[in-house]
Amino acid sequence: MTQPPGPGPYDPVDPQRGPQEPYGSQAPGGAPQYPGQQYPGQQYPGQQYPAGAYGAPPYYPKNSLAVWSLVLGIASFVLSCGFFTGIPAVIVGNAAKRAVAEGQADNDGMATAGIILGWVAIGLSVVGLILLLLFLPAFLVWVGSIPDQY
Repeated sequence: MTQPPGPGPYDPVDPQRGPQEPYGSQAPGGAPQYPGQQYPGQQYPGQQYPAGAYGAPPYYPKNSLAVWSLVLGIASFVLSCGFFTGIPAVIVGNAAKRAVAEGQADNDGMATAGIILGWVAIGLSVVGLILLLLFLPAFLVWVGSIPDQY
């Protein structure tokens, strides 16, 4: 013997529970249901709090200039190529700072970090170049004074 099919989703009466009241009507037993408190400016019933008086904060897109400045500044230390990446880090970082000042971006900290890393890399490269120019001739003289062992 087969079971009869259950009630469909759109059947008005459930044979086991009886007729059901639609959502939001009074519960059985006569207890009133209290809807959410209404405030002026409310968009739909049931919203508990009034809409905010302030809009969303403005969105500033992050430009890629500050990211490139930071990457170039870090690469100047990691790859030990101070002049080749330090100078572009400073140039690109200053362009990123201008974009922040014009309101086109909001990543001022990354641009500042890229500029600082670029200047430090340039400074260390200058010190390294001065040391190379001072000690290379002395090293060559020392190598030239070594007697041949043959």
